[in-house]
Amino acid sequence: MGYDAKYGKVTTEHGEIPDDEPVVILRGQDLAVPRTLNYYRGVARELGSPDEHLSLVTDQVGYIKGWQRYHPDRVKVPDTRAQSDGEG
Repeated sequence: MGYDAKYGKVTTEHGEIPDDEPVVILRGQDLAVPRTLNYYRGVARELGSPDEHLSLVTDQVGYIKGWQRYHPDRVKVPDTRAQSDGEG
């Protein structure tokens, strides 16, 4: 189980993350995420990531942009406040 500085312990459905491995969670509510993932995709491509991974990132950017468009009341600028109620 990895650890995110903002959200704490992270568990996954599709594999284990070692306890000492840092994890970063980028949520769809964060306005910076689409641009950040586009940058990540470019770096990953330069480093030789396979097309399957690059496509997954591209798809996720599209999903997040769509979610943000349909949920403008839940979108916000990045901050370090973790909320456990699922709202924010």
